[in-house]
Amino acid sequence: MRIAENVYLLASGALGTGMTHPNDCNVYAVRCGHEFVLIDSGVGRETGCVLNNLAADAVGPGKVHSLLLTHAHLDHSGGVRQLRKALDLRVCASAGCAKALEAGDEGAISLDVAKRAGIYPQDFEFSSCPVDRVFADGEQFQVGDCEVEVVATPGHSHDMVSYLIRTPREAILFSGDTLFFGGKVLLSNVYDCNVQDYACSLRKLARQSFDALFPGHSLWVVRGAAAHLKTAIDALNRLLLPSNLI
Repeated sequence: MRIAENVYLLASGALGTGMTHPNDCNVYAVRCGHEFVLIDSGVGRETGCVLNNLAADAVGPGKVHSLLLTHAHLDHSGGVRQLRKALDLRVCASAGCAKALEAGDEGAISLDVAKRAGIYPQDFEFSSCPVDRVFADGEQFQVGDCEVEVVATPGHSHDMVSYLIRTPREAILFSGDTLFFGGKVLLSNVYDCNVQDYACSLRKLARQSFDALFPGHSLWVVRGAAAHLKTAIDALNRLLLPSNLI
């Protein structure tokens, strides 16, 4: 489903539009001229729907360049293995995300505690998958007519990155679980969620320039996205935490 000039929504769960499995994050396809990149994979329980939605948007498998992971939590990475096989694409991630994904380490992504908390059913599994490219903070590369910049934004998790994609007409921030509509954040009681890292990441994003915001959950912003980040920064400047998404 096309939701902006260069962005298509392929999946979205209970914290979004409800178009696919309730545990899915927002999964995006981004058009970069004649090529596409995917942002995250969803939880992996309805990957067939993701592929059908991609086909409905007339995006053939040969057009998909890479899958860019924001972090390794299951709602964002559970379907990576299936998508890599179905689309013959390259999986790209931060070093921390790659380590967890290649090992299928449920403890590293807090899936074990999430199951005990009832967030995921006990039969959900974290399938290991090769990672074809490991990103460093600040790395830039070209896909089609777009420039992609990797911005490390730890806080929600230690392995979190955001992607700033500059098209010929605009700059788009894919923020994963770092920044949401209304300047909200997503702090949770897991081992690698860190408030001070989160604050530093938000201030780091404030030094970037972008027009649109596409987060890992909830609504997106097609223009005026800086105002949503400003809401979060204003809270930090008052020595408060921004509002939590849930």
